[in-house]
Amino acid sequence: MKPSIKVCLLTALILISTSAISRAGDLPDTPIDLSSTPSVTSAPSVSSPITRFFTEGEWYFSWGYNKETWAPSDIHVSQPSLGNDFTIHNVKGHDEPGWDTGIFNKGLFAPQTNIRIGRFVDEDRTLAVELSLDHTKYTSTNGQTATVTGTINGAPVNTTMQLDDNTFRYNLHNGANHLMINVVKRLPLIGATNESLSLAAIGKAGIGLMVPHSDNTVLGNKNNVGEKKFSNYFGTSNGWWQFDGWTVGIEAGVRLVLVKPVYLELTDKVAYSRLYNIPVYQGTAHQSLWMNEVILSLGFTYDGVKKGAKN
Repeated sequence: MKPSIKVCLLTALILISTSAISRAGDLPDTPIDLSSTPSVTSAPSVSSPITRFFTEGEWYFSWGYNKETWAPSDIHVSQPSLGNDFTIHNVKGHDEPGWDTGIFNKGLFAPQTNIRIGRFVDEDRTLAVELSLDHTKYTSTNGQTATVTGTINGAPVNTTMQLDDNTFRYNLHNGANHLMINVVKRLPLIGATNESLSLAAIGKAGIGLMVPHSDNTVLGNKNNVGEKKFSNYFGTSNGWWQFDGWTVGIEAGVRLVLVKPVYLELTDKVAYSRLYNIPVYQGTAHQSLWMNEVILSLGFTYDGVKKGAKN
């Protein structure tokens, strides 16, 4: 390398070094406080919306017992292979309470029972969404005389029939089950919401599915829906319980908090149900039902809002 080039490179290195030293001298003498720098681990954790939904709202659960009355109804029976297509008019029915001969002398789910689980969705805790199961039972009343019209054994009929265990026995036992989604409105009447000895009015409106178990005998022929086992629990055209219709209902009553968070709820419910394809021997039955149901429930409330967060 020529001497002149070496001199130029050396001069450039000296100028760069001098500039860097000069800038370093201009920096403040204050030491850096490492403890004041942001830390990734110090950032607050944020729970997911799903977690907050289950942990921060007001939830409730209840188990109840009910008593029902049923309006007279028409039951249409279709058995094509037998030449039967007839309607039994104004059939009277009754319920089967289960605890009519004593209290708690059968399992908690053997009598007519109700299960509710719900969550209040507004800040004031007045509006809730609820999943409910009403385990009701319907039995056609033996000994009554009913009008029968239609076709039996291929021949037209317009006559009367006395209903008994052999001619016509029609039960929806092990449940004329109403599985519903309800909108719930709570109106405080006495005391603060959910506090001990507080009282609130409750109103509900809902819609859902009918999931009955049928047990019947039509003109001497008993139906058979199979065994009550896991592989035969639910179905649409077969099964121990079948999705065989829809139901709508309204309900109103009061909720009394005994000792926070335990409450009693007493309500009256009116429901209309439309049932299709109820299994009978070699055929199906169709029926519309009006039901009035009185329900007494014992419940538990969980409120995930932190103390002091409520208005």
